[in-house]
Amino acid sequence: MIQFLKKNILFLFLFFYFIIGSFNSINTGISFDEYHEQKNWNFHVKYTKKLSSHIFLGENFDEKLNEEYIVNYLGYGIGFQIISQPIQSLLKDSISKLSQINDYGAHLTAKHFVVFLFFFLSGIFLYLILKKIINDKFFCSTTLALYLLYPYLFGQSMFSPKDIPFMSVWLMCTFISFYLFDLIIKNNKLNYLSVFFFSLSTAYLLSIRIAGILILFQYLITFIIYLSSTKASLISFFKKFYLKILFFSFTTLLFTMILYPPFLLDPSLFFLSIDRMASYFNDVCTNTLGSCMHPKNLPSTYIPIWLMVKLPFFIIFGIFLLPIVEKKIFIDTRKNIFFGTIVGSSLFIPLLLIIRKVHLYDELRQVMFIVPLLFILGSVSLYYFSKRIFYVLAVIMICIFTIENIKINPYQYVWFNLPSRFIDLTKKFELEYQGISGREIAKKISLSNNDNLCILVNPEHTVKPYLNPTRYNCFAIWQAIDTNYKRPFLAVQHVRNIKKGKSYKCKTIYKSNFTLLFHKKRFVTGKLLKCT
Repeated sequence: MIQFLKKNILFLFLFFYFIIGSFNSINTGISFDEYHEQKNWNFHVKYTKKLSSHIFLGENFDEKLNEEYIVNYLGYGIGFQIISQPIQSLLKDSISKLSQINDYGAHLTAKHFVVFLFFFLSGIFLYLILKKIINDKFFCSTTLALYLLYPYLFGQSMFSPKDIPFMSVWLMCTFISFYLFDLIIKNNKLNYLSVFFFSLSTAYLLSIRIAGILILFQYLITFIIYLSSTKASLISFFKKFYLKILFFSFTTLLFTMILYPPFLLDPSLFFLSIDRMASYFNDVCTNTLGSCMHPKNLPSTYIPIWLMVKLPFFIIFGIFLLPIVEKKIFIDTRKNIFFGTIVGSSLFIPLLLIIRKVHLYDELRQVMFIVPLLFILGSVSLYYFSKRIFYVLAVIMICIFTIENIKINPYQYVWFNLPSRFIDLTKKFELEYQGISGREIAKKISLSNNDNLCILVNPEHTVKPYLNPTRYNCFAIWQAIDTNYKRPFLAVQHVRNIKKGKSYKCKTIYKSNFTLLFHKKRFVTGKLLKCT
């Protein structure tokens, strides 16, 4: 029995982790973005139908659809939803019965399972990437467990329909690119099937968010390190593989166009979307180390500050050790290419975003794909510095991660690392900006005797799906709280509205909150007010 457990401990961990994570995901509240993500899918379905009628039946195309796309949906494709929507349709009825939630809410919640599935698979790709750098199964398994239990990413994997799929597919693209260069190193050959999957995965990344174009810089870094490490000739490389390169370029472009239906009608939108996403303006500020930082005027410290409070301590420690251990790591061609790519991408891409002054908000959402790369960087560096220190810290962190995943559920994505807990995080940083607390507050409303009162909440979809429509069928936006809206009414104060003070003749009747280990301040994630 003991021998069986030793041989299968990773498999058993993954099995139970997947079951628990899947169940937890469909019991997590609906986030701010999910309504807009569903609208994005609905729009693309409508657009594709109109485009098909235009191409095959000769019907006139409504140009207003292009205008609507540019204003509301530019830069977001349908790759993830092609997979998620069929699964959502299969799961929504069961979730509706299990969670006592309306059909629309159940459809949105069903996507949580698919998001978690993508995160789970990202862990597998992280494991495979690590094996190419360090062929030590126990190290790779331990780092995989740390990654999957890391509260910040685990919390995001419970609901985030844009950031987690994008991050996960980025890791998949990274692994496939390493696999191809491994083939070149070993056999000096490439087959078209491998290149086909490489182009498909790259296009799929772009289809989730056009910012996936940044992966091309990572490919370039890999290629440059390959040429440098192998002393290969650039000209001879292109002579040998130019047909494969052309095939990759053509199929990547083709798949991208297919996964972005508007691009088929107007290919120039591809370039417009890249420019628009870099300068996308969301009129919010993100509380960062006590400063309200606006997307249009971000200081160069924005990304480093958030990484310093969100990355686990042992990863930060490992990154700082890199100059000491780099000679132990870069010892052969394969390690030079694979680990060198991780180092180069982790440094170059954030630097590019800072120099380009790309608009970012809501902490690390748009750059979350960098986090697993830094995770690999820090863990490998720490391992080479001292295996004993790595495993001691790993055991401690696995225990802390497990406790906090239970203790602060469902708000793990608000998690901050241990060093940052010496400051007052509740005043210094953005906290619960996605509205996950809406589900908890809705349960409190259902248990109250406030039937038939109107509810002021923004966004409405974070609360309404959990309420009985015969008891609560009147809803208005939160901003109406400071108007002459007819009283009495209930008001849900969450997302960024949580920062606002108490309104006229309103009293707090419930707070959703949690506390982190070794941090005294309570994190308030939402409030229920009664205004008379």
